[in-house]
Amino acid sequence: MELVIVADLEGMSGVAERAWCDPARPEYARALEQYAEDVRAVSQAARAFGIARIRLLDWHGRAIPPSLCTSDIEPALLPLDRNPRLAVLLGFHARGDAPRAFAPCTLLPGLSIEWDGRPAGELALASRWLGEQGIPLLLVSGDRALTAEAELWTDQTTAIAVKLAHSPDRAECLPPDRARAALVDALQRVLARRSWWWVYRPSSPIDVTVSLPAGGQERLVASSMNELFVQLDRLVARAGGIPTLARLASS
Repeated sequence: MELVIVADLEGMSGVAERAWCDPARPEYARALEQYAEDVRAVSQAARAFGIARIRLLDWHGRAIPPSLCTSDIEPALLPLDRNPRLAVLLGFHARGDAPRAFAPCTLLPGLSIEWDGRPAGELALASRWLGEQGIPLLLVSGDRALTAEAELWTDQTTAIAVKLAHSPDRAECLPPDRARAALVDALQRVLARRSWWWVYRPSSPIDVTVSLPAGGQERLVASSMNELFVQLDRLVARAGGIPTLARLASS
């Protein structure tokens, strides 16, 4: 069995300032340290339970921190193969229009998505991408707004809040050791109970409405998450953003 950790930076424990997530800022190295420690804690917990292989996939394709380039944690290669695997969504942020959220965003500033009559963010996209491949989701983590969003989109999965937003740019974090202990405890509890391994398959067809930063809306209808990701990337590029989903679509 293999665990793939799908990770994002903004929702990691200990990342208290949005500015830390800017690669041009000196604090970025500090944020990457927090990222690495969260990933390492989850990896060690999974190995202690007998998971043989741990792979790391950064949700936005950012470079993996060098301290994680070890024999214990391997980069996830895309497309994902058909080996049996489980997944964790670690350090995700809430959707762009979420209230009381730290670093909220959906693919690029000002973009929002409605899916099946519900506001959807990157948590919805990632969980359905995994679900389409039949991969059970064990755990999600992020700020309190992210865990509230999880109640809409991944309600059968344990969600751990590691921080509380005071503003979009600043959060009050749990002490990192306490946050990581909570992640470890939650993961081990879920691993021990197969009935808690939940697969979130997307609706068919996938029908979403995207509100664009410059105004206006576009309806996207897709037969798969891969097709939806290609369509979303086109919208993001057209709006001046950086497409990050196409590399996932090949799987």
